[in-house]
Amino acid sequence: MGGPMIIALLFSLMVALFWLKKFRKMDKYEQEPERLIYIAFFAGALATVPAVVLEIPLQRAGSSHSFLPEDIFLSFLWVAIVEEFFKYLAVRLTVYRSKEFNEVMDGMIYMISAALGFAATENVGYIIGFGFFVGFLRAILSYLGHVSFSAILGYYLGKSKIESRRSWLWIGFILAVSLHWFYDAFLVVGTIRNSGGVLLLGLMVWCLGLILTLILAKKAQAISPFRTAHI
Repeated sequence: MGGPMIIALLFSLMVALFWLKKFRKMDKYEQEPERLIYIAFFAGALATVPAVVLEIPLQRAGSSHSFLPEDIFLSFLWVAIVEEFFKYLAVRLTVYRSKEFNEVMDGMIYMISAALGFAATENVGYIIGFGFFVGFLRAILSYLGHVSFSAILGYYLGKSKIESRRSWLWIGFILAVSLHWFYDAFLVVGTIRNSGGVLLLGLMVWCLGLILTLILAKKAQAISPFRTAHI
């Protein structure tokens, strides 16, 4: 493993752990065991492998001169579906069945952990391919994008488990995929067309995801069964 690869890996991991520490503070009333947090984190990192494989056809199409911005916009629906599904699967196949997953907030925390593992691994590839400037930009935009999309899905995953209602999970998927789709598509199309207006739309979607994450975190805290013990 070369020097640039090691630096990219360490930088990406440090950023992910920094954000993980910040967002774990949302879990105010019954914090999840670190062992499960890191299981979800590394499962999220591994989830990049099948996601990248399924996105290869789009990368090849993107290198074609005939691939129009409109096609790129539509292709990012597939990217959003693939990435949100595998981040979900990282949690579903590992910590979901744990007895520690016993409130709605836990769904948010575990999905955030998986999202940061995914974002860190993804960022290493971007740094190697495009340089550290791109890596620094993604340390905020991409990491927090993944966090917010997955946290929203995690809220509804938690409600689905606690209330035994599968419909909540579908609502979470639709919201997470939609936000992820429009964020990616607006940024890429805006860059290709050199359109500040389209780029601004992407940033607005990014802000909306974070705002919704904070709103849902407050809701999850308010309905926590462990809340009364801290009042």
